[in-house]
Amino acid sequence: MEVKSLIYTLRKIKKSGKSFKEGEYEVRIRLSQYKEKEFISLGYSSSVENWDEVHMLPKPSHPHYKELSKKINRIMDDIDFELKKAQRSGRFISCIEVKRAVLHTAGDLPLQHDQLKILEFFDKVINELEEAGNPGYADVFESTRSTVSKLINNKFIPADEREREKDKPFLAFTKDDHQKYERLVSAGASESTISLYLRTYYRIWNLAIKEGYCTREEHHPSKFIKFRAYKRIRTKKRSINQDFLQDIIDAKFDPGSRIFRSHLILQFMYYGRGINFGDVCKLRREDVANGTLCYTRSKNHREYDYTLHPRAIEIVEYFKNYPQQSDAGYLFPVLFSRHDTARKVDSRIHHQLRKFNEDLKKMAEMVGWERKFTSYSLRHGFATHLRNNDVDISIIKEALGHETEEQTVVYLEELDDKPVADAINKALTVNKRKPEKQQKKGRRI
Repeated sequence: MEVKSLIYTLRKIKKSGKSFKEGEYEVRIRLSQYKEKEFISLGYSSSVENWDEVHMLPKPSHPHYKELSKKINRIMDDIDFELKKAQRSGRFISCIEVKRAVLHTAGDLPLQHDQLKILEFFDKVINELEEAGNPGYADVFESTRSTVSKLINNKFIPADEREREKDKPFLAFTKDDHQKYERLVSAGASESTISLYLRTYYRIWNLAIKEGYCTREEHHPSKFIKFRAYKRIRTKKRSINQDFLQDIIDAKFDPGSRIFRSHLILQFMYYGRGINFGDVCKLRREDVANGTLCYTRSKNHREYDYTLHPRAIEIVEYFKNYPQQSDAGYLFPVLFSRHDTARKVDSRIHHQLRKFNEDLKKMAEMVGWERKFTSYSLRHGFATHLRNNDVDISIIKEALGHETEEQTVVYLEELDDKPVADAINKALTVNKRKPEKQQKKGRRI
């Protein structure tokens, strides 16, 4: 995106209806990208004599030199911030988005009363996520869009029949609408599912507020919905007992079978510090060198760089000579060159994860582990087993890649309660005294 710092309009201000002096021109910032152009008015004018065209700034002779210079620098900094933020997240940002973000920060954003309605806005956000290569997040918005469409249309509308669906402006939503939506997504759903829908619903409203389609004070749904979408919800414990996991690791499978490959990936995930299955699939051969793993986690886009456990290194070496190899440079034979878009990659990983979890279930049944055992159990199990073996929380924090110990404490609280159970059992164990000593003290038995 090209930012033309400051330019003059092509006509004198008196013809535009603004009350600037005769012979002066409005000072504006122009944003341009391909054929798209947007202008940000600064509320000031200048004569040709008081304007430094080379540096695109007012001259000291300008009557409002300090105020105008300060406003120019502030808005240019805001523009630079929005561009860098979009670049870091790897997404395209339009001129109008930059303008609205900057004006929203400055408190000057007008409402776009007659523009996008809520389902149209959902489609815009979904398309942007798809273009940015984030299909998983796009699917979350797509699911939430379906529930909002059901609210508006009083029935579910399939994606291929959406030309018939009704839509609704943000400003037309009422307290009753928001409360109906809460009841709609709460019917028969778990707390975590309700939370996900409401957080995405709030997110679409936050984006709409930022772009000027509604006002927070009067229309934001969190004002009317009682369910606390951002509270920490206790989920079912996902960890696996260390002894049972060791039994699984010690198990033997036919090298030509799918479960054999799943068994190796299971061990890599566990000994690789609980790395996520999707991230395992995306690892490239060059990501492992000299016993060190370096990769970017899909969930938070943070880069991780750490020494691998010897068993994880053995598995990496094994897959270098595995009969099936990825033709796209991936370490494990899950993704291939035919998976050449973010959507295809996401779909492939989702499909393979289902098969992987099927194999984990069979392994758990083999060793007598009766609780649910999925890919999530490996990361949770890794952290649990460190804690149960008295590893300091600061080390667990580093191992999990958390930014703060508080984040790790919250994570550990969701794991199994073996230390608590052990302490209770130890404290409540009855110490049986010898009968003769009890009689000598005259105690009744």
